[in-house]
Amino acid sequence: MRSAVSEMSESGWQLRPLAPADCDELGRVHMAVWREAYAGLMPADHLAGLSDERCAATWRERVARQEGHQARTLVVVDPKGRIAGFASAGPSRDADAPTEWELYAVNLLPHARGTGVADRLIDELVGDLDATLWVAEGNARARSFYVRRGFADEGGRSAHEPTGVSEMRMVRRGVPHTVG
Repeated sequence: MRSAVSEMSESGWQLRPLAPADCDELGRVHMAVWREAYAGLMPADHLAGLSDERCAATWRERVARQEGHQARTLVVVDPKGRIAGFASAGPSRDADAPTEWELYAVNLLPHARGTGVADRLIDELVGDLDATLWVAEGNARARSFYVRRGFADEGGRSAHEPTGVSEMRMVRRGVPHTVG
């Protein structure tokens, strides 16, 4: 994993650590991504009931307990200075985890997709560590992206608690280091 987070290119896209001032906008962005990405995969009433305000409150709680924790969240800032997504990673939450590190989420608004920021988020948060992630089985776009990044179906299955949507666990073994 890299320790420096910086401007990605002359295009103006940036990654930076989540800050308390980001939480309200991130709550709105997070729920907008979910409503768009999971339309047709999750029940419409569940998606309609998502609350930007509750999500922002959850982000405020995470920021408050962030210090001293290994988990990290990076926000994506577009060239106009608006939050366009985020990603989080940290120690695996699974009792039977095949790796110690987990990519918790990569969520981007449509205008951030295809810009390279998702690749950069994984580089920053996972680097060459062994890692797992959970993805909705029906989310073909996300699954394709993760396969391109070296993740493969590990065989683990779970149901998303609020909706029952089937999720699959994917694993990626890190790039071996050479000593010398």
